[in-house]
Parts: sequence; C-alpha cells; structure tokens
Amino acid sequence: MRVLVKFVGRPYDLIKVKNIWFYFDNDVEVTLKGLLDKIEAEMGIKFNVGEEGIIALINGRSIDHIGGLHAKLKDLDEVVIASIVGGG
Repeated sequence: MRVLVKFVGRPYDLIKVKNIWFYFDNDVEVTLKGLLDKIEAEMGIKFNVGEEGIIALINGRSIDHIGGLHAKLKDLDEVVIASIVGGG
C-alpha cells in the first residue's frame, strides 16, 4: 500500500519536500496516526495535527469529518498536511 503525502505551508518549510510516497505492508490497517508516526520515524519531524495550526486532509476532506487521527487510509490515498494561516 502506498500513500502520497503533500506538505504545504509551515510543514513544507520544515521538511523542504512537497510530495513524498510512504509505503506500508498491504495486510496492515493504516490510520492517519500511523502515517504521522511513520513520517516522524523516517523524517525526524513530528506534526501535531489539530494543534499548533496544523491540519490534515485525506483526499481533499478534512479529517474532522472522517475519523480524525483514527481515519483509515487506503492504497493511493492523498494526504495533505498544511498550516492554517490567520490574520486580521
């Protein structure tokens, strides 16, 4: 199983990579939390999605509507990790 991860905003600034594929065994159930753990293990950066102005989308949908960190991923899903920008 493979998942495409795109980094936008502050996450991109930290990693300096726009897109990267992460690979998992086909017989393992993968959640967003599992993907974030793998990113931390392989890239050395922890993203606290839902905190610190960091959000995640799975196939363009907010994780808030599809299970949060427990949202299940499937082969060829696209995950965007981005920062929220506010101003006023």
